Amino acid sequence: MPDGVKLSDLLPARLDAVGKRARQQLCENQDIGAMKLAWDYIGSQLTGALGQALDCDLMEVLAKGWSGADALARFSDAASHPAGERSVVELGAHEFSREMKPVIAVTIGSCPCVEIDFEFAVSARFGGVQLTIVDGHITGGQAGEAWASAQLSCQGVPLHDAADTRKLPIPGSFEFKAPGVPILPAAL
Repeated sequence: MPDGVKLSDLLPARLDAVGKRARQQLCENQDIGAMKLAWDYIGSQLTGALGQALDCDLMEVLAKGWSGADALARFSDAASHPAGERSVVELGAHEFSREMKPVIAVTIGSCPCVEIDFEFAVSARFGGVQLTIVDGHITGGQAGEAWASAQLSCQGVPLHDAADTRKLPIPGSFEFKAPGVPILPAAL
């Protein structure tokens, strides 16, 4: 899937609250709080760093969620599904969420590095999906009606209104680089 949807594509166009929240957290260090800094610039750099940290393929992130589904666990057994066997598994309508926790390290002058922890919760809804499985890996698939949205927070504080979240359609068909996303074996 060339030029697929990236996690960063789910962010609102403007994230002014990132700079404000970072300023609050960074100013907890008295040395930084006493400095006269270009906070807008620092905020724009943080927003850029978040975009880089979230420059991941949305479908691969979602496939990692599917890889743990009970309906797929049996395909991780090489004895039951010999090498090269190609299977297509259909999952009906479903929703699920995944949460990522990007951390941006900020160093200002000679002050110690401060790590700012973010939470990025992705929600996806599928009218159905067909997944292609080869050698215990999800190699691609076809989605019916599907969309995804996300919420970015810092220390539990949302950094944009839910209404500002981009709700993007998910591409109909997708493929992953070989060998694909590994399916997790069934839990004992």
